Order: sequence, then C-alpha cells, then structure tokens
Amino acid sequence: KNLPAELNDLQAYKDKNIIYAGFVEDISLYFKGSDIFINPVIDGGGIKTKLVEALGYNLTVVSTMNGATGVNPDLGNQKLIIIPDGNWEKFADGMIAATHVHRDTPDEFYTFFYWDHIAEKAARIISDKL
Repeated sequence: KNLPAELNDLQAYKDKNIIYAGFVEDISLYFKGSDIFINPVIDGGGIKTKLVEALGYNLTVVSTMNGATGVNPDLGNQKLIIIPDGNWEKFADGMIAATHVHRDTPDEFYTFFYWDHIAEKAARIISDKL
C-alpha cells in the first residue's frame, strides 16, 4: 500500500523475479506459491492480518517488530522471525535465515487464531462482565 511513486512499482526489479502486484483479489494464490512472507511494516497499528494469514498458510515470516504487533512469536514455532524496525541489514539476514526453517506452523497457532475459539473467549469475557 502506498508504494512511493519514485519506486515505479519496482519495475527495475522484474528481472530479479520481484513482482509488485499491489492489491490483489485473491491473496491465497500468492501464499500458495511462496515459501517466505516478508513483512517490512514500520508504521501503523494493530495486528497485521496478512502476517497471521501467511503463518496459517505455513509460510515462514520475516517481520519488523511493528509488523508483528499482536502476534506472540512463541505461537510460531520459530516460523516468525522478528527484526527490530529499521534494521534492514538484519532484516536481509533474517530473510536468508528463513530459507533454512523447515518446520510447520504448530497446532497451537491455529487453535489460538481459530474463529470459534476467539468467539468462545469473547463470550466468556462478556458473560463474566454481566
């Protein structure tokens, strides 16, 4: 979102197999065709849904600290590599390290983010307040 105009939709990197797709209708196609999800988000708030979706598709995720807000890295079985915001050299190292992660997203992750469990937890909290 809001890629600076001077980057020209990353046209200069097309020969390096980098595609700037912008907003897409079906992100699952991109998740299914990828091994690693990079999340270099350094501003904004709240949980980044695409990060949760990527882990749900069993991708290894490399994210900035801000980009991983709201996701407990312990739920990721080391599939979530968090890098301090703005440390792009370490971020690049994290992307290389991610190619060596050969484990699955654990069941605990799916249990935590499963909508039925989230609804049950919300219902318990609400009923406790009544």
